[in-house]
Amino acid sequence: MPVAFNAKIGSGDAPDAVSVPSFLGNPNSSYRSRTGNTAFMSNDVSMSRTPFNKLQLTKLLINTLHEMGYSESAVMLQRESGGVEVKSSNVQRLFSAISDGQFQHIDLNMLLGLPLKHSSLRSLIFGSESGHPLSQDSSENSERTAFLENSHVAGEDRAMKIDNLIVKRADWRRFFDIMQKDLGVLEPLVQNMADFDANTLASLLDTVEMLVLINKQVFLELMFDQQDSSLAVVFLRTVLRKYIQLWESLLMYQESSYALTPDTLLKQMTSILTCPLDSTELSEVWPGSLESSRQLLVRSLSNYIDPNDLVPRGRLLTLLSQAIKYQNSQDVLNFEDEDEYLVDDDSRQYNLLQDNSSSSQRISFAPAKMLAQNADEIWYLEFSPDGRYLASAAADSLTDRKVLIYDVERDFQVYKVLGGNDQCVLYLSFSPDSRYLVSCPFNEEAKIYDIHKKGHPTDLNQEYEDAMVAEVIQPDDSFKIYENEGTPNGSSPRIWCCSWFQTERNKGRFALGSPDRDVIIYDIGAKSILFKLSQVLSLNANLSQEQFPRVHDLKITCNDKYLVLMAHEFYVDTYDISQIPPVQSGERVSDSNIDVMGFHVSKVSRLSVGKRMTCLAVPNVKNSTRNENSLILINVQPHELQLWDFKEQILVQKFYGQRQLQFIIRSCFGYDNKLVASGSEDGKIYIWDRFHGNIVSVINGHEAERASTRISNKTFGRNCNIVVWNPANKNIFASGGDDGLIKIWKVVRG
Repeated sequence: MPVAFNAKIGSGDAPDAVSVPSFLGNPNSSYRSRTGNTAFMSNDVSMSRTPFNKLQLTKLLINTLHEMGYSESAVMLQRESGGVEVKSSNVQRLFSAISDGQFQHIDLNMLLGLPLKHSSLRSLIFGSESGHPLSQDSSENSERTAFLENSHVAGEDRAMKIDNLIVKRADWRRFFDIMQKDLGVLEPLVQNMADFDANTLASLLDTVEMLVLINKQVFLELMFDQQDSSLAVVFLRTVLRKYIQLWESLLMYQESSYALTPDTLLKQMTSILTCPLDSTELSEVWPGSLESSRQLLVRSLSNYIDPNDLVPRGRLLTLLSQAIKYQNSQDVLNFEDEDEYLVDDDSRQYNLLQDNSSSSQRISFAPAKMLAQNADEIWYLEFSPDGRYLASAAADSLTDRKVLIYDVERDFQVYKVLGGNDQCVLYLSFSPDSRYLVSCPFNEEAKIYDIHKKGHPTDLNQEYEDAMVAEVIQPDDSFKIYENEGTPNGSSPRIWCCSWFQTERNKGRFALGSPDRDVIIYDIGAKSILFKLSQVLSLNANLSQEQFPRVHDLKITCNDKYLVLMAHEFYVDTYDISQIPPVQSGERVSDSNIDVMGFHVSKVSRLSVGKRMTCLAVPNVKNSTRNENSLILINVQPHELQLWDFKEQILVQKFYGQRQLQFIIRSCFGYDNKLVASGSEDGKIYIWDRFHGNIVSVINGHEAERASTRISNKTFGRNCNIVVWNPANKNIFASGGDDGLIKIWKVVRG
């Protein structure tokens, strides 16, 4: 949890200092005991009787004093404690080299000496006995040694001794040479990474990522500070790009906590070369000053250091926030937002001197709007990833208005009608950029729509004063899964579900699942099927003997690493698809097919549910944490929802209460993934606390019978078939039922 202290207080330097929330009170105020004496100290807690390490507690206090601006007090405590350091000497040397811009003193050997969270690669690279620095000439080595020795000196003494080095600019050419030498050491390790255990791989990934971050900073300084684009281009091509490629190779075997992917980072760095340096688009990569940029690098590298050797930034406030969250969590109906613990607002205060009772930030749910434009049962709903649109699929056999798209920001007026669907539509899926929508009808032909394409006007939205013109659009593309290559003969496999890839690496791709035992990967740019998963798995000797399952639902995780399949055969399979070749720039249609022999797909887990399942859901991408990326939610007959961790292969939670016996009922995560919501055959909406499993609310959603319409004389049922949560606005969700109605709901706080 990010925390910020105010560095304006005090006169000393406060590394990584940030703003003190107002709820901490005035740091200059003095505390006086009510009794005016210190007799109460006789009952002080003995450190020997607590489970807390005194050294760690001292480090925590020193670091917090620095962050609050009490530098003199921090120094006094450091002296009184016998010289306890909040940063190890090796960490100080690295951070000093970065802060002073002396990048030529940074190399692989320095990083190998750091106390990383995972074990060091030093013994792997240098052998168990040596461990000497990488070869450098004597003059280079002596200057570097002098700098490192000076960087360990604290305070004013250090500033005086390295003054001559601070004013001297970095030796970029030497840094380039060092990075290329280090690259020569790392490349053989990456080539042989299949021989390493998980801990060694994690350490190798951390080391390479740190070098990528450092080289990224050098590139930014060459562009924005030195304004030497020629040298920056050379560095990007000869050094940074190669480290990014090395990093990408490692990610095939390991997951990264870094926010950017290799492709995104490379495109980001390349775009800097073409954008004006004062462009607002570059504010994400350049904070505006050299000092701020280097400080951001230090903070990023801090995430890789063992906390025992570098106290994490804002650690005390993190612990305090966790304590308050725990206190409030004792009220199972209390829901507080994550940012409420960090709000700089005098009206929101927590008493640190006593336990805080729940502030009763309870939530309830109220109807906001009812949409009645659909002529038949609502079978599917989907919000676009940006939260702007809501798409609905109805079991409409009489008209061509089976799929409607509503504009959330225009009071849910109909934005587009998706024509060309002869049969009922079972499934809808938006692309990550909210532009394209895939519809999966009851038959074997999937359709792709560009929802912003112009179409023919309709007479919808007439009841609105400021009515927008809803248009009927036809699909941009449609396709079937042919049993054999060439001209299809007979019927094709049905297509019942769809999920898009999320990252730039696989932009424009999605997976389609069939109950006729197949999954295909499609590319909208090439307008062709890239490959069939059943064909890829048949080449794997370990999996070839098993018949491919009948797929009723599927999901691709937010990092494009895993494909999760919900099978008719009462189990859920997860496959690692991270080795699928990425989208190539300028890829031609003739080159679109992927060589199925050129990559490997492996099964990660199988969850034996043992009962019929009707829905598979994953956490909201925008609000999911790393720990939530392996969670899946499934509706199970009869009358049950199950929350699983597919990587750990454990059942995390069960949710009871809703009715589900005969029909397909769909559920979702909601409210920053803190809630679970589902439809029910009794027409109600059931909402649970994801963590505790208790019911938070039961809403009468679609119980009342709907009268026949001018379009249809059909008698409507009472099922609530689906609930979906807006991914961009946690206070809005929607439900659809057999009554043909879509109901919009809002979250009410307090």
